[in-house]
Amino acid sequence: METKDKPRLAFDFIYFLEKKGKRPSTIKRYRYDLEDFLAWIRVNELSYEDDTVFRYTFIQSYFDFLSYERNYSFRTLKRVYSVLNQYHGYLKNHRVISENPLVQITIDAFNKDSFSEDMFITENEQNQLIETIQSEKDLTENQLKAHSYLTNRNVAIIHLMLKYGLTLQDIVSINMRNVSFIQKKIIVRSSDGDLNRSITLTEDVLSELLSYYSLIPQAVRPTQDDTDPFFVAFDFQRLTYRWSYEEDQPKRLTNIAIQKMIRQEVSRAGLRKGISSQHFRRTAVLNAVQSGKDSETIQYQFGMKTPLTLNRYYDYVHQLSLETT
Repeated sequence: METKDKPRLAFDFIYFLEKKGKRPSTIKRYRYDLEDFLAWIRVNELSYEDDTVFRYTFIQSYFDFLSYERNYSFRTLKRVYSVLNQYHGYLKNHRVISENPLVQITIDAFNKDSFSEDMFITENEQNQLIETIQSEKDLTENQLKAHSYLTNRNVAIIHLMLKYGLTLQDIVSINMRNVSFIQKKIIVRSSDGDLNRSITLTEDVLSELLSYYSLIPQAVRPTQDDTDPFFVAFDFQRLTYRWSYEEDQPKRLTNIAIQKMIRQEVSRAGLRKGISSQHFRRTAVLNAVQSGKDSETIQYQFGMKTPLTLNRYYDYVHQLSLETT
């Protein structure tokens, strides 16, 4: 039977590997990697049978998370890819899915030693994206109804990535007690709690956040100085923000919901396909490097555990300087 932690098919897959004579150490590794992927499904509040979890875009979001937020090495990513590829191949063979979504994911894309221009978002692209989010361009009738509720929220989320380099996980983890409208600050929590940092908001971003917050109906509005999530999921059917009866608090916005919003707005703005939250964060870090800030300040500002990550940015800035001389 399916359990809260994993579906029956996951048990069947592990049993299949045991029958094939895989070593206990290999089985243990497969089980760990598979359970971690299943936890990603639960974090995004999806069921194991939801069509979304079998789509390329969902699995891509998981590899983006492993690569850019957990900083997994290329070797580790290849290992996880192998496990998930075999698991989805097993599901295809048993006609649970018609196609293996892993065939659309190229792990080599995560193995770039240096940056290229297309890994950042230009100022023109930024302006076009923000203008489009604020406009009613190409919106359906249903989308138009929700537009006024979501504009400030969505623009604020993009700005938190572009101006402060927040990751998807940073944003969905923000609780009301981490936000001070009076001090104009947000405390960004690291996943391990060792590198919490404070960011000071500009007046425009503060205004966007206040406007978003004030539009949430009082009945489902996050309570100040509490563990309620600051960014709340939206119910497009009822045109209101959602409540989690399980948690007895407003329903937290998920990584997947933000990624979907970005994809839709990038497409609506007519920008190149593939622009994601990683482009926003990389651009924020690059701007900090080009501004001349010292490496320790940048490392703290963006929650980097080691300064090694910055080397690629310094190399890229050096490369740009050579091209302009």
